Amino acid sequence: MEKRLLNNRYRLVEMIGSGGMAVVYKAIDTLLHRPVAIKVLREAYADDPAFLARFQQEARAAARLDHPNVVTIYDVGQDGDLHYIVMEYVEGEDLKTIIRREGRLSVDRAVDIAAQIAAGVGHAHKAGIIHCDVKPQNVLVTEEGVAKVTDFGIARALSESGLTDSDVIWGSPLYFSPEQAAGERPTPASDVYSIGVVLYEMLAGVPPFQAEKPAALALMHIREEPPPLSSLNPQVPPRLEWIVRKLLAKEPSARYRTAEQVAMVLRQYQSAGAQATGLYPSPVSGGAGIAPLPPADVVGAPPLEGEPADAAAAVEKAETDWLTWVLGVVAAIAVIGLIPLWALVYRAWDRAKEYPGGVPVPTPTEAVVMVTVPDVEGRLWEEARIDLETIGLRFVLEEQPGAAVPEGTIVRQEPPAGERVPIGTEIHLYIAGPPEAVEVPGVVDLSLEAARTQLRDVGLQPVEVTVWSSKPISTVIAQEPEEGTEVKAGSIVTLTVSGGTTVPIEIHANLGNIIVLEQAELLKARFRPGEILPVSLRWHALVDIPTRYVVFVHIIGPTGDLVAQEDIEPLQSTRPTDTWTTGTLLWDPHQVHLPPNLPAGTYQVRTGMYPVGEPANRLPVVDPGETSVESNSILVAEVEISP
Repeated sequence: MEKRLLNNRYRLVEMIGSGGMAVVYKAIDTLLHRPVAIKVLREAYADDPAFLARFQQEARAAARLDHPNVVTIYDVGQDGDLHYIVMEYVEGEDLKTIIRREGRLSVDRAVDIAAQIAAGVGHAHKAGIIHCDVKPQNVLVTEEGVAKVTDFGIARALSESGLTDSDVIWGSPLYFSPEQAAGERPTPASDVYSIGVVLYEMLAGVPPFQAEKPAALALMHIREEPPPLSSLNPQVPPRLEWIVRKLLAKEPSARYRTAEQVAMVLRQYQSAGAQATGLYPSPVSGGAGIAPLPPADVVGAPPLEGEPADAAAAVEKAETDWLTWVLGVVAAIAVIGLIPLWALVYRAWDRAKEYPGGVPVPTPTEAVVMVTVPDVEGRLWEEARIDLETIGLRFVLEEQPGAAVPEGTIVRQEPPAGERVPIGTEIHLYIAGPPEAVEVPGVVDLSLEAARTQLRDVGLQPVEVTVWSSKPISTVIAQEPEEGTEVKAGSIVTLTVSGGTTVPIEIHANLGNIIVLEQAELLKARFRPGEILPVSLRWHALVDIPTRYVVFVHIIGPTGDLVAQEDIEPLQSTRPTDTWTTGTLLWDPHQVHLPPNLPAGTYQVRTGMYPVGEPANRLPVVDPGETSVESNSILVAEVEISP
């Protein structure tokens, strides 16, 4: 594909990225003589009207975005069977690479990058677009520190469709919101949560939740609270930690509504100084000692105990002079106003002498104060009590049996939300009791839609992970927990779903803390004896590499014996490994010739590295990522060979 000229204008130079639906190339616009990035729809999907419509919808939606923190779309076109989008080429590296290299970022830098991300995503929200997959890998940072959000490839134009495609769970498990983890439709608040996860990772050096399996991550997002930022980075001020906690609220309504609001809050925080905090009110009487948190837009309020008060002191000093004058004038007016009061007192005393029994005074009627009942349905009652008691309402709890939601969740309230009631009114909260036990049905080999229906019918929540597979697209190839397992109603069932063989194989294996094998591409899963097995490996250098390494691709037979191999240096674009520098990303193609007499069976494709001339001294795999490792040989995929 490289060096091809699209529509006699865009010359493809090299592949720089790959996703499930498209491949990204660096290219040259020969008309305007500038570098561009071109996203080309995979040929396997170009004949599918549904995928083609999704691709074109993405192009139309993203082309409307014009913001310095969003990668610009220049052109949309078609050359024969190839459909493509021409985008701004950004010189820089993605935020994930920066975090891996530097660990925790400074507070000022993290807030600045997060504010830029929020500004870009907020611009998309105003255009009716939800990103759905905000993560450090989708944020490019230039040498000047400008952050640009990219890959709106899974976004949807709400202004056109009126809703986001609810048939697909978008997002990455490390960064998606609780509602995405539960299979619900994403909203702008979902992007807000993901921005909070990214900001947390920049400040802490690690994401708020980490687990080996997507199902465990999903449960953490839904149920658990992240470790306090201050425990991982003592330099994070309390005010900023509070902002991050609000971004990571489990309930979407408890977060900022759009990313634009997040950008405004972070910019206000920056302008007030990195140590500015909000004022925490004292505990509400009857609230079990739980103090409501300060409102999100309070910036520059009195500092918390232990924080520097320089800013507040400066403001106080600046305001002292005119406050003194104003208070003096008010005092003078008050003194003058006492003269008529003294006259009234004297007149009342004089009348009291005439009426020894006193003048009858009517009993004052206390005014009834009305408040609006808040909406607490869908929340845990321990959280809802704060909202109710803060505005002077009482509550009683009643268990609602058979509710397919987490125990303690409010499923109904009386009076309903929005009704005006007097202070002191008792609100009836109907909460879910202990979930009933249900048996997990078997959904392997079913279509994704049929599997979802079966799981939801018994009160379970499906979460999908799409992987490379030879089975038909959208077929369930594995499930966890397994069929017949007894779990609580409302539990999550993780479905491993086939994305076909054009989906990159996610690996992320770390070799010696110097190189990461990010992905592999294997466009077929069935081969015949004597054929060529092509596989491409995507390497990512973590440091400058001074050594020349050989990449081996081995084909292991059903009995564990080596049946075919290719051991060669990665010489793509004449670039051996000793020329790789920190952040280098490249695709490394290989072709393995299969012997003509291979028996039918399942074979493994394995890979790894060793220094030139030292095949027994393989680079140690310190982290297998999302695959398995044996003798420092990384499993890429299993393929079928048949005559």
